[in-house]
Amino acid sequence: MSAPTGLSLRARLYLVLGLALALVAASALLGWWQSSRLAGIAQSLYEDRLVPVDLLREIEHTLGAQHLGALLIAQAQQPDAAQLDSAGRRLADATRALWRRYLATRMAPAETALIARTQPQLDQLWAALTANLPPTPEALRELNQRRLATMRMLDELIAFQLSQARVDTERARQGATDAAHLGLLLVLLTAGLCGVVVCTVWTRYDEERRAGQESRQRLQRLYQALSQTNQRIVRREAEALHDPRAEQHLFEDLCRICVETGHARFAAVVLVDGDHFERVADHGPADRLMPGAPQRWRADAPFARSSMATRAILEGTHQVSNRALEDPSLTAPGAPLIPPGVESMAAFPLRRGGEVVGALSLLAGEPDFFDPQVMGLLDEMAGDLSFALEHLRRERHQARELDALREALRQREPGLVETTPAAESPDATDQSEHGPR
Repeated sequence: MSAPTGLSLRARLYLVLGLALALVAASALLGWWQSSRLAGIAQSLYEDRLVPVDLLREIEHTLGAQHLGALLIAQAQQPDAAQLDSAGRRLADATRALWRRYLATRMAPAETALIARTQPQLDQLWAALTANLPPTPEALRELNQRRLATMRMLDELIAFQLSQARVDTERARQGATDAAHLGLLLVLLTAGLCGVVVCTVWTRYDEERRAGQESRQRLQRLYQALSQTNQRIVRREAEALHDPRAEQHLFEDLCRICVETGHARFAAVVLVDGDHFERVADHGPADRLMPGAPQRWRADAPFARSSMATRAILEGTHQVSNRALEDPSLTAPGAPLIPPGVESMAAFPLRRGGEVVGALSLLAGEPDFFDPQVMGLLDEMAGDLSFALEHLRRERHQARELDALREALRQREPGLVETTPAAESPDATDQSEHGPR
């Protein structure tokens, strides 16, 4: 598996920080809005309910026993028309001013109906107080009745204001509760989102760490395979003159190394023979990972159109598919289906003397297995193998030429060739050490 792509860890952490700050700012704005709303409710409760109640109670107090009631009792005991008229006008002006202030407050529809019933009572009371009536018992009794009727209406208005204050208080409490719930929900949402993002970042970080560790281990195995391949190349080059199957053994060693070091589940070497392709060496469960794949096929066969090795040979460049099961180019009518367990496929051309003569084909069980670093090392491995093939051919060609030269010398001068080889004669040794004479 290759390392996860996308935003870097630093970018993700910045994203988490920005999201957290945004949610904290939203929580702060919600708190400010809630505080402003509660302040507005408290101000409305004071101005629209408590102030009117205070005004109504002040009117009622003015009309009560300590002011107008006391005046009426005093006039009943000692009538004084001038005093009654003066005090009456003063009380009328005071209650009229308080009533105007009360009417300037916010009115509810039900309150307006009560005011419509109270207003005539007040008008009649104010008219009686300013009418300069003689302080007769009948006039005083009628004035007292109007006073009491007006105070009853004022009591109804005060009771209504108190009931509205309770309603407004309950509404404010409900609003504060809803705002608190919303704030708590936002805080929980902030914590949840931050937790999810942090967990996601940590998961991605752990995936990247494990992927990096797996990549390093894979590269270490690849370097080990490359080293073993070079050792096999040197060994087979040394055996090339005495082992006609040195190339075949080299192909078999290469396939075994690729599988045993853990970079592939199956490895094969395919060589081109005219218009045919043949799998000359492989290692791994071919029957399970390549069911139905032929050992030898033509260039126009259905299998050739879906074969990565065939493409690498014909195009002369490495071929790779890191999502083999999802790659439509690997499916062709009549070609074997890719079985489960094969996730990535790649093939690397092999050259001899600059000419493509075959390909190294690898199957892996992990998607995105062939990342750029792995591809670079496998290209290097294929290049080393190509160099070995050229060197083996050159060594064999030189050996054949040397054998032909010795045979020619043996036929012309049998004793010279049979007694001492030219390279081991004293004259040749002396010339190699001291130069030509």
